[in-house]
Amino acid sequence: MHHAHSAQRAKTRARQRSFTPLELNHVVPEADEEAPFEPPPLDDIFGVGECEDEEPLLVEEDDAPFDPPEFEEAPVFSAPPIVDVAPVAIEKPETKPAPPIPHDRPLPAISIYASWDRTCSEALMQQLASDPRLKRAALEITRGGLDRAVSRAQTGGVDLFLLDTTLDSAPMLAALDRLRDAAPHACVVILGAVNDISLLRDLAARGVSDYIVPPASANDVARTLCALFTDVDTARTIAVIGARGGIGASTIARNVAWSIAERQQKKTTLVDLDLSFGLGGQSFERAALSAIDVIRADGAEETLEPALSRPTPRLQFLAAPETTESLEIDAFAFDALIANVRRTASYVVLDLPHAWEPWVRTALREADDVVIVAGPDLASLRNADNMLKLLRSERDKINPPMVVVSMSGLPKRPEIPFKDFSDALHSTPSLTFAFEPELFGAAEVEGHMIYEVMPDAKAALQFDLLASMLTGHDPIATPAPRVKQKPSLAEASAFKPMPVLELVTLAPAAPRRIRGKQKISRTGYIALQEPRPRPARGLVRTLAAVVALTAAGVWYVGHQREDAQPFSWPSAFSA
Repeated sequence: MHHAHSAQRAKTRARQRSFTPLELNHVVPEADEEAPFEPPPLDDIFGVGECEDEEPLLVEEDDAPFDPPEFEEAPVFSAPPIVDVAPVAIEKPETKPAPPIPHDRPLPAISIYASWDRTCSEALMQQLASDPRLKRAALEITRGGLDRAVSRAQTGGVDLFLLDTTLDSAPMLAALDRLRDAAPHACVVILGAVNDISLLRDLAARGVSDYIVPPASANDVARTLCALFTDVDTARTIAVIGARGGIGASTIARNVAWSIAERQQKKTTLVDLDLSFGLGGQSFERAALSAIDVIRADGAEETLEPALSRPTPRLQFLAAPETTESLEIDAFAFDALIANVRRTASYVVLDLPHAWEPWVRTALREADDVVIVAGPDLASLRNADNMLKLLRSERDKINPPMVVVSMSGLPKRPEIPFKDFSDALHSTPSLTFAFEPELFGAAEVEGHMIYEVMPDAKAALQFDLLASMLTGHDPIATPAPRVKQKPSLAEASAFKPMPVLELVTLAPAAPRRIRGKQKISRTGYIALQEPRPRPARGLVRTLAAVVALTAAGVWYVGHQREDAQPFSWPSAFSA
């Protein structure tokens, strides 16, 4: 076998020497000369080759690069022994899948402008106005088609245009271009009579959401509108939280929400999230269900609707329960609650408790605007500074958190100066509410807002200013006095009756007598008892003064008479 392998190797070398190159100028070495470099044969590299007669060539043991192990020997790498180990159960965090969104979900609180050219379309739009899926939306129905819609779009404030037109393709596209210039971000749905595929392409290029060719039912149009806003909410969320307890954050949240709803005429929802000690129900009507009931139902939209009370035409209120309850809030249920609440109104005001729970932190991070209510004291300064630092690092919103100072000017309490307070926070407070116990106490007792009790008060004007700073709108209406309706028998039976309390404000005690350089200090406390009667000292002092003046007058008259008599010597010296 060794000789056969040597012969094969010689033949391979001979074939390599007899190879003719393709290039003509290449120098071919002589037969008796070896090439400067020739690659080793494949047989030497792999140890196995094929000869001309197709017989395999085996490499001898001496030429092998290494000795392969025998099958009887132990393997070089042995697998570790298999040990039966019981599987360990790994606890994974519980994740709840998102509930499916229905196709005909009710529309959020948007503004719809519907304009018609044909009488049949007017009847269709009137049926849409009574559809329960559009009860949150503000629907305005007029006549005029596309031309009237262009003039309406210039005033702004419309989210959806539902337009019926009899125009042909070219006039329709021209009017639509003018509408897009006035309202570039609004949704447009057109009810037209021209059924042309080229027109549909031109409408889609101009951002028309849908084009419906009559005949069409009100149900089909309602489903089309609901599909456009299935997962869209246009509300702006405002979160109000106190830097410490008892600073008046809930009072500010209620008055701001009322000002947006009644003074600015914007639909607003106030949510009292102090689930254990919420007091918003004292100022507004309370529904049969509370925020806890909605959270326990995983924030379902079906449970949210009956839980909302409507104390005013444009203000909705989700109250905390009357009884003190403790509840572990699920993150998924809280997110679902806020998402559904955002579809109920144009503005949502969250009255957050003074607690640092995960869901409170989430609400502050996701809110469009944050109002931190602090007092001019060290505790409020420390807590407000920590909250501002955290929110500045976690929030990705355009508007920074806003700081409001409450209960300024409290008697006998040392306060931090305004400049030092601003420098320590690296933020200037937007407003400062003075300590006015009589005004705020009267509003709390009557269950009204500050503007309803005293419209020209400084605090009422400040609440309007704060609401304008948050929304960008000015007050446009003067609401009529609100009359609190008595609950019905069914509503009254759902709650435990409370005893009727009569609050009496006693007269303040007379100030004490000033000694030395002491100053009279104002007091904001109500006297617990009437002051004891004191004797009338004014009359006694008056009588004493009259007597003294009379005695002085008698003495003066007698002295003048003595001076008027002539001088005469005694009779003993007359001689």
